[in-house]
Amino acid sequence: MARTTPTYTPIRNYAIGFFLSAFLLFSDINYESFSELRGTVKAATLYVKLSSNRFLHNIGDIFSSFQESNDLIQENTNLKEEINRIKTQNSFKNIETLQRSKMLDSFKDLVDKFDNNIDIHKIASIDLKNYLCCSSHKIFLQNPQKIQIKENLPVLAGGSFIGQTSKQYLNLIEVILFSDSNHVLPVKSDIFYCNARGKGKPLLISCSPKINIKDLGSKIGDSIYTSGLGGIFIKDTKIGFISDISMDSAGELEVIITLLGNPLKENFYGIIGNLVDET
Repeated sequence: MARTTPTYTPIRNYAIGFFLSAFLLFSDINYESFSELRGTVKAATLYVKLSSNRFLHNIGDIFSSFQESNDLIQENTNLKEEINRIKTQNSFKNIETLQRSKMLDSFKDLVDKFDNNIDIHKIASIDLKNYLCCSSHKIFLQNPQKIQIKENLPVLAGGSFIGQTSKQYLNLIEVILFSDSNHVLPVKSDIFYCNARGKGKPLLISCSPKINIKDLGSKIGDSIYTSGLGGIFIKDTKIGFISDISMDSAGELEVIITLLGNPLKENFYGIIGNLVDET
Protein backbone atom coordinates (compact mmCIF):
# COMPACT_ATOMS: atom_id res chain seq x y z
CA MET A 1 0.00 0.00 0.00
CA ALA A 2 1.41 3.40 -0.92
CA ARG A 3 2.13 5.91 1.82
CA THR A 4 1.61 9.63 1.58
CA THR A 5 4.84 11.54 1.84
CA PRO A 6 4.69 14.12 4.70
CA THR A 7 4.69 17.74 3.55
CA TYR A 8 7.70 19.63 4.82
CA THR A 9 7.25 23.27 5.85
CA PRO A 10 10.49 25.16 6.13
CA ILE A 11 11.14 26.65 9.56
CA ARG A 12 11.69 30.06 8.05
CA ASN A 13 7.98 30.31 7.20
CA TYR A 14 7.11 29.92 10.88
CA ALA A 15 9.76 32.47 11.75
CA ILE A 16 8.44 34.97 9.21
CA GLY A 17 4.90 34.51 10.55
CA PHE A 18 6.03 34.96 14.12
CA PHE A 19 8.00 38.15 13.43
CA LEU A 20 5.18 39.57 11.30
CA SER A 21 2.65 38.99 14.08
CA ALA A 22 5.00 40.50 16.63
CA PHE A 23 5.50 43.53 14.39
CA LEU A 24 1.79 44.09 13.92
CA LEU A 25 1.13 43.73 17.66
CA PHE A 26 3.99 46.16 18.44
CA SER A 27 2.67 48.67 15.92
CA ASP A 28 -0.85 48.46 17.33
CA ILE A 29 0.32 48.87 20.92
CA ASN A 30 2.64 51.79 20.23
CA TYR A 31 0.92 53.55 17.33
CA GLU A 32 -2.73 52.18 17.55
CA SER A 33 -2.52 51.22 13.92
CA PHE A 34 -5.65 48.98 14.11
CA SER A 35 -7.73 51.04 16.54
CA GLU A 36 -10.06 52.21 13.76
CA LEU A 37 -10.57 48.64 12.62
CA ARG A 38 -11.30 47.52 16.18
CA GLY A 39 -13.77 50.37 16.58
CA THR A 40 -15.48 49.38 13.38
CA VAL A 41 -15.76 45.77 14.56
CA LYS A 42 -17.12 46.88 17.94
CA ALA A 43 -19.58 49.25 16.28
CA ALA A 44 -20.71 46.53 13.91
CA THR A 45 -21.15 44.11 16.82
CA LEU A 46 -23.13 46.69 18.81
CA TYR A 47 -25.27 47.54 15.78
CA VAL A 48 -26.08 43.87 15.24
CA LYS A 49 -26.95 43.51 18.94
CA LEU A 50 -29.17 46.60 18.95
CA SER A 51 -30.84 45.56 15.70
CA SER A 52 -31.49 42.10 17.12
CA ASN A 53 -32.97 43.56 20.31
CA ARG A 54 -35.15 45.96 18.28
CA PHE A 55 -36.30 43.12 16.05
CA LEU A 56 -37.16 40.91 19.02
CA HIS A 57 -38.94 43.85 20.68
CA ASN A 58 -40.96 44.49 17.52
CA ILE A 59 -41.85 40.81 17.31
CA GLY A 60 -42.99 40.97 20.95
CA ASP A 61 -45.09 44.06 20.19
CA ILE A 62 -46.68 42.29 17.23
CA PHE A 63 -47.61 39.24 19.33
CA SER A 64 -48.85 41.52 22.12
CA SER A 65 -50.99 43.50 19.67
CA PHE A 66 -52.31 40.28 18.18
CA GLN A 67 -53.27 38.99 21.64
CA GLU A 68 -54.90 42.33 22.50
CA SER A 69 -56.84 42.18 19.23
CA ASN A 70 -58.02 38.66 20.02
CA ASP A 71 -59.05 39.79 23.51
CA LEU A 72 -60.96 42.74 22.05
CA ILE A 73 -62.66 40.51 19.48
CA GLN A 74 -63.67 38.03 22.19
CA GLU A 75 -64.87 40.83 24.45
CA ASN A 76 -66.86 42.31 21.56
CA THR A 77 -68.36 38.89 20.80
CA ASN A 78 -69.32 38.40 24.45
CA LEU A 79 -70.85 41.88 24.52
CA LYS A 80 -72.91 41.18 21.39
CA GLU A 81 -74.11 37.87 22.84
CA GLU A 82 -75.13 39.59 26.07
CA ILE A 83 -76.97 42.32 24.13
CA ASN A 84 -78.78 39.67 22.05
CA ARG A 85 -79.69 37.76 25.23
CA ILE A 86 -81.11 40.91 26.82
CA LYS A 87 -83.01 41.76 23.63
CA THR A 88 -84.45 38.23 23.51
CA GLN A 89 -85.50 38.41 27.16
CA ASN A 90 -87.11 41.80 26.59
CA SER A 91 -88.90 40.47 23.50
CA PHE A 92 -90.33 37.55 25.49
CA LYS A 93 -91.35 39.90 28.29
CA ASN A 94 -93.02 42.24 25.80
CA ILE A 95 -94.85 39.33 24.17
CA GLU A 96 -96.00 38.02 27.55
CA THR A 97 -97.12 41.50 28.61
CA LEU A 98 -99.02 41.92 25.34
CA GLN A 99 -100.66 38.50 25.69
CA ARG A 100 -101.66 39.26 29.27
CA SER A 101 -103.07 42.61 28.20
CA LYS A 102 -105.04 41.06 25.32
CA MET A 103 -106.41 38.40 27.64
CA LEU A 104 -107.58 40.98 30.17
CA ASP A 105 -109.13 43.05 27.38
CA SER A 106 -111.03 40.02 26.06
CA PHE A 107 -112.56 39.53 29.52
CA LYS A 108 -113.03 43.16 30.43
CA ASP A 109 -116.71 42.74 31.30
CA LEU A 110 -116.02 39.68 33.45
CA VAL A 111 -113.08 41.34 35.15
CA ASP A 112 -115.22 44.37 35.97
CA LYS A 113 -117.91 42.12 37.46
CA PHE A 114 -115.33 40.49 39.70
CA ASP A 115 -113.84 43.86 40.72
CA ASN A 116 -110.58 43.03 38.91
CA ASN A 117 -110.09 40.00 41.15
CA ILE A 118 -108.31 37.98 38.47
CA ASP A 119 -104.88 36.39 38.57
CA ILE A 120 -102.97 35.54 35.38
CA HIS A 121 -100.86 32.37 35.17
CA LYS A 122 -98.71 30.96 32.38
CA ILE A 123 -99.21 27.34 31.39
CA ALA A 124 -96.61 24.92 32.72
CA SER A 125 -97.77 21.72 31.00
CA ILE A 126 -100.73 19.77 29.73
CA ASP A 127 -101.28 16.06 30.20
CA LEU A 128 -101.30 15.70 26.42
CA LYS A 129 -101.38 11.89 26.30
CA ASN A 130 -104.57 11.69 28.34
CA TYR A 131 -106.02 14.78 26.68
CA LEU A 132 -105.83 13.27 23.20
CA CYS A 133 -106.77 9.70 24.02
CA CYS A 134 -108.49 9.36 27.34
CA SER A 135 -111.04 10.77 29.75
CA SER A 136 -108.75 12.73 32.11
CA HIS A 137 -108.21 16.27 30.80
CA LYS A 138 -106.02 18.47 32.99
CA ILE A 139 -103.50 21.27 32.62
CA PHE A 140 -100.97 22.69 35.07
CA LEU A 141 -100.33 26.40 35.51
CA GLN A 142 -97.18 28.05 36.83
CA ASN A 143 -97.45 29.56 40.30
CA PRO A 144 -93.93 30.80 41.16
CA GLN A 145 -95.17 33.04 44.00
CA LYS A 146 -97.00 30.02 45.47
CA ILE A 147 -100.25 31.95 45.73
CA GLN A 148 -102.79 29.95 47.67
CA ILE A 149 -105.59 29.07 45.24
CA LYS A 150 -108.98 27.82 46.34
CA GLU A 151 -110.50 24.81 44.61
CA ASN A 152 -113.26 25.04 41.99
CA LEU A 153 -112.49 28.62 40.94
CA PRO A 154 -113.41 29.51 37.32
CA VAL A 155 -110.52 29.43 34.84
CA LEU A 156 -110.68 31.30 31.55
CA ALA A 157 -108.58 31.41 28.37
CA GLY A 158 -109.01 32.17 24.69
CA GLY A 159 -112.10 34.32 25.21
CA SER A 160 -114.07 31.83 27.30
CA PHE A 161 -114.17 29.75 30.45
CA ILE A 162 -112.32 26.45 30.01
CA GLY A 163 -112.37 24.77 33.42
CA GLN A 164 -111.92 25.04 37.19
CA THR A 165 -109.05 24.92 39.65
CA SER A 166 -108.63 21.48 41.15
CA LYS A 167 -105.49 21.02 43.27
CA GLN A 168 -102.25 22.78 44.09
CA TYR A 169 -98.76 21.26 44.11
CA LEU A 170 -96.01 23.58 45.42
CA ASN A 171 -95.58 26.03 42.51
CA LEU A 172 -98.15 24.39 40.19
CA ILE A 173 -101.93 24.72 39.94
CA GLU A 174 -103.95 21.83 38.53
CA VAL A 175 -106.94 22.77 36.38
CA ILE A 176 -109.65 20.32 35.35
CA LEU A 177 -110.99 21.11 31.88
CA PHE A 178 -114.65 21.07 30.87
CA SER A 179 -113.94 18.14 28.52
CA ASP A 180 -112.79 15.92 31.42
CA SER A 181 -115.33 13.10 31.83
CA ASN A 182 -115.63 13.85 35.56
CA HIS A 183 -116.54 17.51 35.08
CA VAL A 184 -120.14 18.73 34.99
CA LEU A 185 -121.08 22.24 33.83
CA PRO A 186 -124.58 23.80 33.97
CA VAL A 187 -125.27 25.29 30.52
CA LYS A 188 -128.14 26.66 28.50
CA SER A 189 -129.20 27.55 24.98
CA ASP A 190 -132.11 29.69 23.88
CA ILE A 191 -134.50 26.73 24.34
CA PHE A 192 -133.08 24.45 27.05
CA TYR A 193 -131.06 24.07 30.25
CA CYS A 194 -128.92 21.04 31.08
CA ASN A 195 -125.88 19.81 32.96
CA ALA A 196 -123.15 19.12 30.41
CA ARG A 197 -120.55 16.47 31.17
CA GLY A 198 -117.13 16.18 29.56
CA LYS A 199 -116.89 13.65 26.73
CA GLY A 200 -113.28 12.71 27.46
CA LYS A 201 -112.45 14.03 24.00
CA PRO A 202 -110.74 17.33 23.14
CA LEU A 203 -113.12 20.33 23.22
CA LEU A 204 -116.27 18.23 23.58
CA ILE A 205 -118.99 18.14 26.24
CA SER A 206 -122.54 16.80 25.99
CA CYS A 207 -125.87 16.87 27.77
CA SER A 208 -129.37 15.41 27.49
CA PRO A 209 -132.00 18.15 27.69
CA LYS A 210 -135.58 17.12 28.40
CA ILE A 211 -136.98 18.26 25.10
CA ASN A 212 -138.09 16.67 21.85
CA ILE A 213 -135.38 16.09 19.27
CA LYS A 214 -137.62 17.73 16.68
CA ASP A 215 -137.25 21.00 18.57
CA LEU A 216 -133.50 20.85 17.93
CA GLY A 217 -133.66 20.07 14.24
CA SER A 218 -132.26 23.42 13.14
CA LYS A 219 -130.14 24.22 16.18
CA ILE A 220 -126.76 22.97 14.93
CA GLY A 221 -124.34 25.86 15.36
CA ASP A 222 -126.40 27.60 18.04
CA SER A 223 -124.43 29.16 20.89
CA ILE A 224 -124.22 27.59 24.33
CA TYR A 225 -123.83 29.71 27.46
CA THR A 226 -123.20 29.23 31.14
CA SER A 227 -126.52 29.06 32.97
CA GLY A 228 -125.26 30.54 36.22
CA LEU A 229 -126.64 27.62 38.22
CA GLY A 230 -124.26 26.46 40.92
CA GLY A 231 -123.00 30.00 41.50
CA ILE A 232 -119.49 29.42 40.13
CA PHE A 233 -119.63 30.68 36.55
CA ILE A 234 -121.19 33.99 35.58
CA LYS A 235 -124.47 33.59 33.75
CA ASP A 236 -124.70 34.08 29.98
CA THR A 237 -121.01 33.66 29.20
CA LYS A 238 -120.60 31.92 25.84
CA ILE A 239 -118.56 28.73 26.14
CA GLY A 240 -119.29 26.86 22.87
CA PHE A 241 -121.83 25.86 20.23
CA ILE A 242 -123.99 22.88 19.31
CA SER A 243 -122.02 20.70 16.90
CA ASP A 244 -124.17 17.54 16.80
CA ILE A 245 -127.53 16.17 17.93
CA SER A 246 -128.28 12.46 18.19
CA MET A 247 -129.95 9.71 20.17
CA ASP A 248 -127.70 7.59 22.38
CA SER A 249 -127.85 3.79 22.78
CA ALA A 250 -130.55 4.13 25.45
CA GLY A 251 -132.73 6.20 23.15
CA GLU A 252 -131.96 9.40 25.05
CA LEU A 253 -131.35 12.70 23.30
CA GLU A 254 -127.70 13.78 23.29
CA VAL A 255 -126.53 17.26 22.39
CA ILE A 256 -122.82 17.52 21.54
CA ILE A 257 -121.23 20.88 22.33
CA THR A 258 -117.88 22.04 20.96
CA LEU A 259 -116.04 24.35 23.34
CA LEU A 260 -114.47 27.66 22.34
CA GLY A 261 -111.42 27.62 24.60
CA ASN A 262 -108.64 25.42 23.22
CA PRO A 263 -105.92 24.66 25.80
CA LEU A 264 -103.51 23.63 23.05
CA LYS A 265 -103.51 27.18 21.69
CA GLU A 266 -103.31 29.20 24.90
CA ASN A 267 -100.29 30.30 26.92
CA PHE A 268 -101.97 32.37 29.63
CA TYR A 269 -104.95 31.59 31.83
CA GLY A 270 -106.96 33.73 34.21
CA ILE A 271 -108.23 32.49 37.56
CA ILE A 272 -111.21 34.41 38.93
CA GLY A 273 -112.12 34.45 42.59
CA ASN A 274 -110.76 34.94 46.08
CA LEU A 275 -106.96 34.71 45.76
CA VAL A 276 -104.94 34.94 48.96
CA ASP A 277 -101.15 35.27 49.15
CA GLU A 278 -99.57 32.44 51.09
CA THR A 279 -97.92 33.57 54.30
